[in-house]
Amino acid sequence: MTPEQLKASILQYAMEGKLVKQDPNDEPASELLKKIEAEKVKLIRENKIKQTKKIPEISQEEIPFEIPESWEWTRFGDLVHFNLGKTPKRTVTEYWINGQIPWISIADMKSPSLSKTEEKITKQAFKDVFKNKLVPKGTLLMSFKLSIGKVGILKTDAVHNEAIIDIYPYMNDQNVTRNYLFTFLPLISNAGKFNNAIKGKTLNKASMTKLLIPLPPFEEQKRIVAKIEQLLPLIDKYAEAYNRLKEIDDAFNDKMKQSILQYAMEGKLVKQDHNDEPASELLKKIKVEKAQLIKEKKIKATKKLPEITQEEIPFETSDGWEWTRLGNVSNYIQRGRSPQYSNTKTEHRVISQKCIQWEEITLEKAKYINNTFFDKLENYRFVKKDDLLWCSTGTGTVGRINIVTNEFNNTPVDSHVTIVRSNSYVNSKFIFYFLISAHIQNNLNSLLTGSTKQKELGLSTIQHIVIPLPPLDEQKRIVAKIDSLFQKL
Repeated sequence: MTPEQLKASILQYAMEGKLVKQDPNDEPASELLKKIEAEKVKLIRENKIKQTKKIPEISQEEIPFEIPESWEWTRFGDLVHFNLGKTPKRTVTEYWINGQIPWISIADMKSPSLSKTEEKITKQAFKDVFKNKLVPKGTLLMSFKLSIGKVGILKTDAVHNEAIIDIYPYMNDQNVTRNYLFTFLPLISNAGKFNNAIKGKTLNKASMTKLLIPLPPFEEQKRIVAKIEQLLPLIDKYAEAYNRLKEIDDAFNDKMKQSILQYAMEGKLVKQDHNDEPASELLKKIKVEKAQLIKEKKIKATKKLPEITQEEIPFETSDGWEWTRLGNVSNYIQRGRSPQYSNTKTEHRVISQKCIQWEEITLEKAKYINNTFFDKLENYRFVKKDDLLWCSTGTGTVGRINIVTNEFNNTPVDSHVTIVRSNSYVNSKFIFYFLISAHIQNNLNSLLTGSTKQKELGLSTIQHIVIPLPPLDEQKRIVAKIDSLFQKL
């Protein structure tokens, strides 16, 4: 269980009335609601708050779980009154330059205590936009748009934007109800079972007003908050231990994967079969096939790559294997063309480095290209199943690689991505496993050219990479074994 799951479970347990004992001497929540309603009427009569529409009763179908008899289900709008903030116009410079009054946005809600803001507004903005009304120190704030459910308590008088509400419980002796809501609103506001609107992440003033709140007796609210405050340091300690263990576990898995890959590339992961056709014969077949493809103009001829020197061989491999260069066993190694993007949605997209992650290749972040650009692309530029897509530029992205496992239907890559398309006598996934091994990834800097800000993995460099090549059947056995072992980690 993650620390977040543990905290959510404790809060859920508390909201169901199972965290602290009920006290029969506590005044029930039904009486508290009567007092709240009386206070609300008083505030309206004194013109301190405005009269609002009657909030609908709670139906039996809306109630998400059972609560103790002394508790009551109520709506957020029956428990508190709240206000939305505002954002002064950015185009009016006198609202922002040399501002003195703290203006809170969601970016400022990084901790439960809200005292500092990235931006401040001027007295002119305060007068024109906020009518000289400050949100007082000690007020509970909550974000209800974009990042829903972030809460904080003001440690200074301030104002805030329209994605945040300031919350005032009608009955708030000793800030008890404020602290109760502070504790539980993050969970309640993000759980669809409390409000169907939350499922679409579209909270607004109306849906906030209707939000369901499980309300304990006043004294029990105190006990619940006190208990949560006792448990939070323990949850923090659990989180520290959990994160340390996760780091160790992740590091162990990474090291284990690299050990498996190194063992595989040295020919030690699966048994050799003397019946396998040796890699020397495989290289001859690859050479013949490439010559035929060039003759048929299906691929372009490339320069002959130099023989491998003894100094280039990084480790010993098994009998029947050969050392060769990546360009010798690939039919196509090429970056994409610089795309012409479309401002509107078209039928075609282009794969960029953002689309290529260690976990998968996805088109979620792929941009659309215009039809004129697409129509000029040669067929070989479209990604095919089993192609390797290698991020080839930029610090932080260069070297990231993955194998195409899905059909992308006439989708090209852009000029920052290199396609490595293996010969039919080579198992693409074997090449992929070699290229993600520590031998390549830990020595990536030696393969890169260019400045610190714009490192590049050049085509010539990729073609010259020295790789170990087992017999084809052994390649398949190695890939199957690695897949099996990785699934167990």
